[in-house]
Amino acid sequence: PYQKIEDLKGKNLGLVDPNSTSGNNVPRFALDGMKIEPETFFGKVVYTGSHENAVIALGQGTVDVAANWWNDEQESNLLRMDRKKMVKADDFRIIYKSEQIVNSPMAYLSDLPEPLKASIRDAVLNLATKDKAAFDKIYEGKQGPLVAVDNKSYDPIIELNKFVDALRKKKSS
Repeated sequence: PYQKIEDLKGKNLGLVDPNSTSGNNVPRFALDGMKIEPETFFGKVVYTGSHENAVIALGQGTVDVAANWWNDEQESNLLRMDRKKMVKADDFRIIYKSEQIVNSPMAYLSDLPEPLKASIRDAVLNLATKDKAAFDKIYEGKQGPLVAVDNKSYDPIIELNKFVDALRKKKSS
């Protein structure tokens, strides 16, 4: 029945945890960008406690929409739950996907010798091809090769953190 966010006015929203990036902060940031205040737009906003619980609550009808993590068409919490036979992914409709959330960085001290930095960088960036078995074991076979990024890659996360800080200040005042 629901095709877009606007169809959910007055319905119940299931978020994951107040400290979850994909299950709370990014959805709130996206809604804010649409000029939607969750606590007034939705009939009720609840925290389900985990990404899995959010999907289960949606499947059971406890909530009408739920936030969750979704990397791509091959990997998401919904697809993992489907593989574990917890739910059928086809029973759910995805009505909104945020921009990709940049994962945690791998970093080294800036004052390391350049040859050492190059060796570390090469080892990390080439792991997927040099030792595919180890790479697939680390990432459950669901991750493409790692890529180098610069500080600008984290601008969306910096903006998200500013938004979350403003939310927390608003709640505490």
